[in-house]
Amino acid sequence: MRLMPYVNKNGFSSLKMDDAAKYMDISKATMYKYFASKTEIAECLIDKFVLYVSNQMLAEAPPTMSPEPLSQPSAEERKFYNESFARAFKLTIKLSFYLTDVLLQDLNAAYPDLSAKLAQAVELCKNKLAEYFDSGIAIGVFYPINARIYLTQVDLVFRKLLDPKWLMLQNITMKQALIDFYKSIKHQVFYEKWMDDDDSAIEAYFDTLIAGMRAFD
Repeated sequence: MRLMPYVNKNGFSSLKMDDAAKYMDISKATMYKYFASKTEIAECLIDKFVLYVSNQMLAEAPPTMSPEPLSQPSAEERKFYNESFARAFKLTIKLSFYLTDVLLQDLNAAYPDLSAKLAQAVELCKNKLAEYFDSGIAIGVFYPINARIYLTQVDLVFRKLLDPKWLMLQNITMKQALIDFYKSIKHQVFYEKWMDDDDSAIEAYFDTLIAGMRAFD
């Protein structure tokens, strides 16, 4: 997994075996005991990531909402539904962070079988997220949005917010950009009476996320 920051930025095509050993912080002799080629390294890394997506990430997705009709929400209900939405948002941006355009495009060109395996695991996560949003629409918590368009929007905008040059041109920090984006998405998704204005938990999460990004680099 120590190779992940490199392949996120550069893909597998440019990776040399000497560099792989360096990034894994092992000797070439040790590396060749486990991996005879770059293809085997790619297979191992993608298999591990598929397992991570299929197990941990899928478990992080919020469950579908209750089908019971709702009336005027209580403060506890608003908090519950806003917390579940935050879980969905976190998972969506996590997928975008790990699966960069460079990695996906390079994987599809160099290792189409691995690309298909990864895409299948990601699709399971997206299907579960879509089911969550559809259930929120059904009980009147969310506007009747297209869940797939929502997921695509968050993916595209989040990738843009990771661009330091763009942030500098807008004179805005990454944290503030993430907070503003999150709030705008909430207004797109929730009916007003279900909105909870307490975003302190997600703001703390963004601090952790940004620190993790810097360590990942």
